[in-house]
Amino acid sequence: LIPEAYALELRQLQDAVPPFSNLEAREVLRRELGVRDLSEVFLALSEKPVASASIGQVYRGTLLDGRDVAVKVQRPRVLGDIALDLYILRLITPLQVRISNAVNKIPTDDSDIQVALDLVDEWGRGFVAEVDYREEARKQVEFTEAMARRGLNAVTAPTVINEYCSSKVLVTGWVEGTRLDRDGGADVPRLCGVAINAYLTMLLDTGTLHCDPHPGNLLRTRDGRLCVLDWGMTLDVPNDLQYGLLEFIAHVNSEDYDAIPADFVNLGFTPPDKLEQVKSSGITEGLSFSLKQLSQGGGPKQIQARVKEEFKQRYGADLSDEELRDKARAEMLQRMEDQLASEGVDVNGMTSVMEEMSRRNKELFQLPPYVLYVSRAFSTLEGIGLSIDEDYSILQECYPYLAKRLITDNSPRAKSALRSMLYGPQGDQTDSVDSLFGAPLDAKSSSGVAAAAAGVAAAGSSG
Repeated sequence: LIPEAYALELRQLQDAVPPFSNLEAREVLRRELGVRDLSEVFLALSEKPVASASIGQVYRGTLLDGRDVAVKVQRPRVLGDIALDLYILRLITPLQVRISNAVNKIPTDDSDIQVALDLVDEWGRGFVAEVDYREEARKQVEFTEAMARRGLNAVTAPTVINEYCSSKVLVTGWVEGTRLDRDGGADVPRLCGVAINAYLTMLLDTGTLHCDPHPGNLLRTRDGRLCVLDWGMTLDVPNDLQYGLLEFIAHVNSEDYDAIPADFVNLGFTPPDKLEQVKSSGITEGLSFSLKQLSQGGGPKQIQARVKEEFKQRYGADLSDEELRDKARAEMLQRMEDQLASEGVDVNGMTSVMEEMSRRNKELFQLPPYVLYVSRAFSTLEGIGLSIDEDYSILQECYPYLAKRLITDNSPRAKSALRSMLYGPQGDQTDSVDSLFGAPLDAKSSSGVAAAAAGVAAAGSSG
């Protein structure tokens, strides 16, 4: 989304938040633990924090019984700081929206500003939720137990020491490991797969998604497992949304793009009363192009190169980059005009067309708050994957889990999604999973069956 040089600087800022006073941190510890001297709890405690973040900072310590622990202490007055930040963001957001729209030559209405404010409020909700470390401890324990029940022993979280936890102090077992993006081990690509499997399990099965998987929160432990740190920011994923996401991914995999407008409704992107308009809007063609590019992997650089090559084949190999962009814009404008003309809309010139399409998109599409967290989590995982393998495709990485998830779920919606993944629009003509694997394949369904076969193998190995 931003140039690589800026991304690297922002990553350094993310990894190096200035710590607060050690004296204040120890005072918080004494008060929250109910002791006059920390030697009543710790044999040793590091003088300086080993890590620092926006909400708190972490010290390394040793309990009286000899256990090595990580001690997270919340910043004093952090709730007031969050409130002030959100207040300032809410003040400047309307101006930011107007400037952004003006740059893109799009008129601004009240709904644009409200959408942006809703996103700020949702971020605020997430940050405020991080302030209670007891909730973080609970979600950390639930994650570990949920992964163990599902036989996913390659992923874990630090052990919570409940007797020393409060709303402002979190004590967990110390984990020896290295950041996943900095580890040179031969099994790091495998652990990237483990990470994707774990996050899909959270999103589509357990219903609690860890929303902050930046590289500092994903460790390769000494015994070769993946440890997920920092459970302050999570998203609750209701059952209906889980099935909506399963159906959407299945339709993407099988290239059943005609089914996607209904998926948009189920996922909260499109109001139910706008379904027919979305179907006739021609969006599936553009969406199919984008998703095909994404599924081939390689990240933004390779996608850009593939799009450029396709434009050269379509418009002429001897054209410059600027000429290719002009040709693409002209074709896009013509398609918009044709679409509007077919609906009896009289538009003349680019400004009118763009304004009409902008107005229409605002009516047909909205951004559900949960998208912020899901996109943040999986875009971070994709970045880690691309740092290891320049051809990495997060969509391809998801398919084996999706197949396993659908094969082991007997609900009607899961069965329907599995049929769609295997056979696309014709999948509903098949009555059972058993008959799916015995039916003849065509070229379009073969990738879906490959994914399903991988899912069957994964289901068998995890059992």
